Amino acid sequence: MLYTYKIATLNINGTTSPLKMQIFNNLLLRQDIDISLLQEVTIIDFSSLHGYAALVNESTDKRGTAILLKERISLSNIKQLPFGRGIAGLFKDTWLMNIYAPCGAEKKQERKTFFTHDLAYLLPTNSRDILIASHFNCFMSPLDCTGTPNLSKALSSTEPS
Repeated sequence: MLYTYKIATLNINGTTSPLKMQIFNNLLLRQDIDISLLQEVTIIDFSSLHGYAALVNESTDKRGTAILLKERISLSNIKQLPFGRGIAGLFKDTWLMNIYAPCGAEKKQERKTFFTHDLAYLLPTNSRDILIASHFNCFMSPLDCTGTPNLSKALSSTEPS
């Protein structure tokens, strides 16, 4: 029997408020989300979200990543970037990657290193379907945004650096 899974991605922007977490829990339940990929996670205890287990990759700057799974779902081969900006794992035959790129003009070099080197660690070692959820914090083209663009040459480059 074929089963459809509902997967959501959300930048929770450091939410710690009990009220906002209740609203988030209601959203998960109302939409019947099976897997949620979160960025800018500042809490490591998601026990208030009933029926979900959490894999949290806490960041050194307190803005990490997490994957919430309904309790009947599991991931295998879990990988985490050591500084909290990425987490990945195998769900059935699909590799799930959840990343949160460094942001701000002062972190331009850190962002370049992130895209050109760090992400390679999260990629699967063999070819398979990949689902990437992300807060990229940059654009490949000025046409991709409104306002002042934060362009990434590293993200749009096809040549290794």
